[in-house]
Amino acid sequence: MSRSSILVVDDSRTIRSQVLRILSGDEDDYALCPQENGQQALQWLSGRTEAELPDLILLDRNMPEVSGDECIRILKKDEAWKQIPVLFLTAQSDVKQLVHGLAELEADDYLAKPFDPDELRARVKALIRVKTAEDQTRQLNKDLEKSLQIQKKAFSDLKETKLQLAETEAAVRLTRVFEKFVPKEFLKRIAPEGLENLKFGQAESDFKTILFSDIRAFTKLSESYSPQELLDFLNDYLRMMNPAIMDHHGFVDKFIGDAIMAIFDRPDQSDAAEALDAVDAALSMLGVLGEINTTLSAGNKTRVEIGIGIHSGNVIIGTVGFEERMDSTVLGDTVNLASRLESLTKFYGCPLIVSETTMELIGTENRHQVRELDLVSVKGRLEPLHIYEVFDGDRQSKREAKLESRDDLDQGIRLYRERRWDDALDCFENCNKIHPDDPLIQIYKGRCRHNTVEPPAQEWDGVHIFDHK
Repeated sequence: MSRSSILVVDDSRTIRSQVLRILSGDEDDYALCPQENGQQALQWLSGRTEAELPDLILLDRNMPEVSGDECIRILKKDEAWKQIPVLFLTAQSDVKQLVHGLAELEADDYLAKPFDPDELRARVKALIRVKTAEDQTRQLNKDLEKSLQIQKKAFSDLKETKLQLAETEAAVRLTRVFEKFVPKEFLKRIAPEGLENLKFGQAESDFKTILFSDIRAFTKLSESYSPQELLDFLNDYLRMMNPAIMDHHGFVDKFIGDAIMAIFDRPDQSDAAEALDAVDAALSMLGVLGEINTTLSAGNKTRVEIGIGIHSGNVIIGTVGFEERMDSTVLGDTVNLASRLESLTKFYGCPLIVSETTMELIGTENRHQVRELDLVSVKGRLEPLHIYEVFDGDRQSKREAKLESRDDLDQGIRLYRERRWDDALDCFENCNKIHPDDPLIQIYKGRCRHNTVEPPAQEWDGVHIFDHK
């Protein structure tokens, strides 16, 4: 059997090299021909006989001289070239561009950059399989002209095969489009038998770790940008944050304006592993934020800060809405509490807060630097909970100061809850000498001084109540 040949057209040397490396290691042993732009690709095709034409073209849409869109228009006008399937490789991943590429330009498939190597291999294999089937069909039609009886039988078989193939391809393309709006992890739960069998109102409960992040003072930040600049910044921000989540086995459930809600769910791993994934992802997001701020500073733009809240617990997973308009969602106290913890990062002046439930799951691992913040009661929840700061992402000097003052802080919090205000204040003053810029120390010093003058009620149990979101 002859090797399948693939024409790879992309003006980015990095992308060409990546594609060649991925497909060169494939078991199908493709014959690969790289070209730098549409003009070179068309010239190369012009020098090939019909038998020498490639079995597939991987085509970048945005290229100099002759763009991918112009190139495919020329391909579809030639009787021989239009038989070659085209897979668009593009950074344009919105639905309008997808529809334009598939419906109007007649591309056979569409893969957004950056792409997963396994997905690229699978799509290439599927398209070449279709091309091979269609080549065989055309040859069969030529042979069938010799015999009317053979032609009738073959035509019937071919019609059925093409119908099944069309239905399969349509379902695959629909699922790919749908996955851009609903995470595939959700599709596995709400439509395990395929998108066409999606059931409205289906729900199930499971233990998950939820991460909420939000850009602080986003409204004020938006005032310094034009509408287009703001949208560009937000899209770049969300695009850069997504890998930090996915690399740690999480997935984005929703983008809510500038906020991100992510879920960490690995059925083959423990709840503790999922909680660790979420904390690792949060620290990775803070690292990405540093890169974003470096770029903003270079452009004389205002730096941004984010808050992240993490909580673990039972959630309800399902679809809400009605038959004509539905959405996948995660509901429950766990989701609400993760959101509340993110809001508390502003009050405590730290970027990352985890709940005591999450802390109990990861506490035995000793992988992170953590300190207790407070015992709080948040709006919408009666039961108080301990909250903790994970400060691995702080710069070294601040991290060292928090580590050095942590024992005095723990002692001060214990004395504070025992209503020993003066003794607690002494501990917090010791902390202040080590870390004078720590907002948490100032909070507790202020509470001790206030309680000395106006002691709380006798039934006070050390809980700080937040009656707002």
